[in-house]
Amino acid sequence: MQPLHAQSPELKIAYFSAEAHYQAEQFHEAKNEFQHILDSFSQPENTPHLTGVLFRLAQIQAREYTFANAQGTVQTHPPDVLQALHYTERALNIQPKNTDILYFKATLEYNHNKPLKAAQTLQQLCTLDPHSFTFHHFAAIALSQTLKGPSAPTQTLELLRFCDTWETHLGLTEKVKQFRQLAKDQQQIQSLPNNNNPKAKTPDAPTTTNLSAPNRYRKNLALRIEYNRFTEAHLWADSLENIAPVFTAHNLVNGFEHAHNNRWQEAQAELANSDLETDPFIQLQYLRLNARITAHQKQTTKALNLYIELYQKEGLTPSDLPFAISVAEQAQSVQYLNLWKQMAQDLESNPNNK
Repeated sequence: MQPLHAQSPELKIAYFSAEAHYQAEQFHEAKNEFQHILDSFSQPENTPHLTGVLFRLAQIQAREYTFANAQGTVQTHPPDVLQALHYTERALNIQPKNTDILYFKATLEYNHNKPLKAAQTLQQLCTLDPHSFTFHHFAAIALSQTLKGPSAPTQTLELLRFCDTWETHLGLTEKVKQFRQLAKDQQQIQSLPNNNNPKAKTPDAPTTTNLSAPNRYRKNLALRIEYNRFTEAHLWADSLENIAPVFTAHNLVNGFEHAHNNRWQEAQAELANSDLETDPFIQLQYLRLNARITAHQKQTTKALNLYIELYQKEGLTPSDLPFAISVAEQAQSVQYLNLWKQMAQDLESNPNNK
């Protein structure tokens, strides 16, 4: 291939050819052609025309795809996030305010366990487009994932500040209320006394009453799921999503309904967005669903570990016990088999359960 020059017809032809391969999902060919265009310039960062080339290379590097090498052997290109971020940063060096590239960068950061970096990128996007609900919502989700660890108090204040900015630009929406309440709840939790901070002040009683409505909705949602009353469960899921920072309660109900009806692939699909949730109750329900699906898939060791985790978190329900007992039998775990059988017997002998 001959070197290309800015503004030359050959550059346009080469770009359109590479783009055609990309749109046809021929990613290996597209990558080679975009790379050739990039390599034709000794200082590509000084060439504004190459922003799109760098962006496409970033998108290709982030993908998993198959291709045939020169010998005709089919190979798989695994996602290379570091390389994708490298090309993204180079593209942003040329156009630092390009919202498409910034949003792609934030998605890469969030999906690869860098929520703080994603939140910073998304807050930059909110500054560039202060009236975008998508940017604000995604930024709040990313910030909510940073409310753990030693920097939690600082990040909690940052989420509160961000909610104020969000309200200024887009009004006091339900989502703003939910994330603001999440931050306030976290502040309450952080103020509770613990072993590392015995002198921490106990929160005032009125603050606790603010949690009564969400907790009531959580309880009713759990009961409807437990008794397979899924239509009612969806109503409580809707109420919970409107009052608490919960985003996938309906997916959760769908998952249990699919599992109840032996539609296991559909149940598995409903786990896809579970990582969005920071609410401990919702996380526990997803753990229950995942344990049930894993038990059905005969992944005995993994299923046993999930049920042990449920037990340790006091999340085993009467409807979970038959599955947990079955898994313990298959895994030949005498300790948990006896423990869970005893729990089942205790439930049967409890007058409240008759």
